[in-house]
Amino acid sequence: MAGPTHSSDLAGMFDGRLDVAAPLSDEQLREIPTKRGVFLLTAEDDRPILLTTAASIRSRLRGRLDEKDPEHSSRSADLRTITRAVHWRLAGGRFETDWRYLEIARSIWPKSYAKLLSWKPPWFVHVDPDEEYPHLRRTRDVFAEAGRYFGPFETARSAEKFIEIVQDAFDLCRDIQCLRRSPNAPRCSYGQMGRCLSPCDGTIGMDEYRRQVARAADFAAGRRTERIEQLQEQMQSVARELKFEQASALKARLARLTELESPAYRHVSTGDEFRFLMFQPSGSRRRVRVFLADRGAVQQAKVLEYPLDSKKVQRRIDRMVRFLAGSGSRTPDEAYRWRMGLIARSLFAGPSQGGLLIRWRSDLSAEEVGQAIGAAADELGLSKKGRTRKSGGNAPKNAESK
Repeated sequence: MAGPTHSSDLAGMFDGRLDVAAPLSDEQLREIPTKRGVFLLTAEDDRPILLTTAASIRSRLRGRLDEKDPEHSSRSADLRTITRAVHWRLAGGRFETDWRYLEIARSIWPKSYAKLLSWKPPWFVHVDPDEEYPHLRRTRDVFAEAGRYFGPFETARSAEKFIEIVQDAFDLCRDIQCLRRSPNAPRCSYGQMGRCLSPCDGTIGMDEYRRQVARAADFAAGRRTERIEQLQEQMQSVARELKFEQASALKARLARLTELESPAYRHVSTGDEFRFLMFQPSGSRRRVRVFLADRGAVQQAKVLEYPLDSKKVQRRIDRMVRFLAGSGSRTPDEAYRWRMGLIARSLFAGPSQGGLLIRWRSDLSAEEVGQAIGAAADELGLSKKGRTRKSGGNAPKNAESK
């Protein structure tokens, strides 16, 4: 894993450095932090040889340098004999640790860092209603093409099921190959059952079909009331005409739409709304670390002291406003999908893993943020003795505590 680097470059990436002589002694180990973070081992001339994360840097380092692994000893160099320096960067929680690891790995090994990551970019659903043959599909290449994106989804299967529900809601074509042959393809089995608009055989023109796909995209984005009311009216109408079989089918479709309210889709929104205020453990019961996330961009803000001061909370909100204002001047880099993967993982993680993520709204108030942090105090490792000042009411509806 060696790569070109310089001591000055490493100094800017890490909080501390210790020159060591093999084998690493207990006296040397005592100078290594016991806190969570990222550490790098380097050989002569600061040549990087190992980058990894640790809940306790000292304990993990002791294991890497002292353990003899028969499986690896014959295939790789003994780290105990070639390590000449240890560099470390402290971090507060799992998200920060992995984010630091990503940025450091990307700096040291810009062409191969992605192979070192233990997570993947998140799943999204993409559709471009204006393309020649519009269709919904799952993808990890978010923002790679024109169109609209919806997500994140925890698994590929949950993204596929989301697509199926939206297709059912609007009778969209399920066979892209058939769609591409329209209007000269035979009607598919869904069309024969009355569950497809059948653009394939020209039953509906492509211009009108694109308009239906655009409505389906609005539905996927959360604007569902209009379509649900349409289906309810249809069900009542056919029931009055004693067409009970059709009414039963419409009732089943409406029941399927309620699946979109399940926990699997609790974080689904548009790709442009993938913006969060993130609050992570700091290792102190009196402080919480703050991160700003704008799709694939992440920036750290100043820590917040606990109990909270509403004015300082408002400053973090103001910082987020300025951060978002710079979106137009930021050029997305090749790592944005991996950062989104980290954020999505925090969304789907358990309470002790992902910290508190609050989906950004332009009207988000310091009071709401304070209430959400107070409710997640245990998960953030904050002291129960402190109480949020100048706050009241309930946590924001879009606060997502992991």
